[in-house]
Amino acid sequence: MHKTSAHRTAESAQLCYLDATQISGPLKDFDEVEVRHRQHGAIGRLDGIVIDPAERRVRYLVVDDERFLRRRYLMPLDAAQVDIEHRTVWVDADRATLNGCEEFAREDFRGFSFRPR
Repeated sequence: MHKTSAHRTAESAQLCYLDATQISGPLKDFDEVEVRHRQHGAIGRLDGIVIDPAERRVRYLVVDDERFLRRRYLMPLDAAQVDIEHRTVWVDADRATLNGCEEFAREDFRGFSFRPR
């Protein structure tokens, strides 16, 4: 059973969600970027990231599994590599790992703003 918004923690209240269309970095945009494992292939599509604004770092990738029931998961950001040429984020996790991750519930995270509160 996956955790949902009923399992919201104090930590998630401090973290912010940033949609893939709002991410800037080595790619022009991160919309429709694949998340893949080098040996096991496609895991899903990057939906966004969860950041810790106080620490100024990415904590999780939000990965859409792109299956029939379309679930989004919080994948801890360990070793991830952005491949500009292939519009891919390579991770050290496979689909089984993704299925063990906590489900992402948008309402558990505040939106990110560059403006201080």
